[in-house]
Amino acid sequence: MVELSRRDETITRKIIREIETINRFIAEMSEPEFLADDKTQRAVTMTLINIGELSKAYTEDFLDSKKNIPWKAIQATRNIAAHNYEVVDMSIVWDTIKVSLPLLQKELENVF
Repeated sequence: MVELSRRDETITRKIIREIETINRFIAEMSEPEFLADDKTQRAVTMTLINIGELSKAYTEDFLDSKKNIPWKAIQATRNIAAHNYEVVDMSIVWDTIKVSLPLLQKELENVF
């Protein structure tokens, strides 16, 4: 296990907070409610952009130590959401926040 630098620790804590923010945005919300709520969709998508941007700031050592996390996919999602928002499929976003983000959060919390 690689020693966590201050920078990597800070980024990890910020990403965990961003995931918790998304969880607050969608608390007690069903998929149909999410798909009908443009404001929440935009808030969640912006927060996913933040996560993707933060992931770019990790040290190479940290990224190498967490090869099981799909960093390129996280960053690609950020790029699509930031530059081609109109093509973002909100059903995929829902799946991401309900399936992938809890896994990412657990993986990052295990760093500490």
